[in-house]
Amino acid sequence: MKKILKLLIGTNNKGKYKEITDLLPKYIKTHSTSEFKLKSPKEDGLTFTENSILKSKYFSKKTKLICLADDSGLEIDILDKSPGIYSARWGGKKGDFKKAINKVYRELSKKDANWNIKKLKRDLFAHYQFVI
Repeated sequence: MKKILKLLIGTNNKGKYKEITDLLPKYIKTHSTSEFKLKSPKEDGLTFTENSILKSKYFSKKTKLICLADDSGLEIDILDKSPGIYSARWGGKKGDFKKAINKVYRELSKKDANWNIKKLKRDLFAHYQFVI
């Protein structure tokens, strides 16, 4: 197997970019989508994995580089795993985190008025895919 020496990290999120690059061996030269002035493609997959693959293929095709991309979101059991792949959209067009969390609280209150005094299990999932 050929050793990967250059890798595009398929995200426009600076925090995610740093998280991912911190996990990689130092000999890998990483590139960000901002270096190529690339916007993210429409994420219309039905799962985190589908969206990861969609982004990896899109960015790889645009740059001719091997690309590692992710998709992540909050899944809350009492909300039937919502917001899931739609987590970012709950924050509106500008991705307002406070707006998204307020919507989570509203939806939790609709399901169970006492949700805030109960222990709720919350899981954050990130899926990573390589496309060569």
